[in-house]
Amino acid sequence: MFKIGDRVCHIYHMSNAGIIVEMYQQQVTAENTAGVFSKRWMVRFKSELDNKVYEMKAQDLMKADL
Repeated sequence: MFKIGDRVCHIYHMSNAGIIVEMYQQQVTAENTAGVFSKRWMVRFKSELDNKVYEMKAQDLMKADL
């Protein structure tokens, strides 16, 4: 799991790395699997590439190497 201050990158755009500034849980309203809905983690990170703040699902991020 991630924590604030970790360096992460998007798994489909690995050159877009940055530092996590906020994490929160978001209610899920639809899923394509059976079972109880659970909240998903959302992450906001400040990109080193273009200095913007991006908001993405935690499952779409991975820790970036230093």
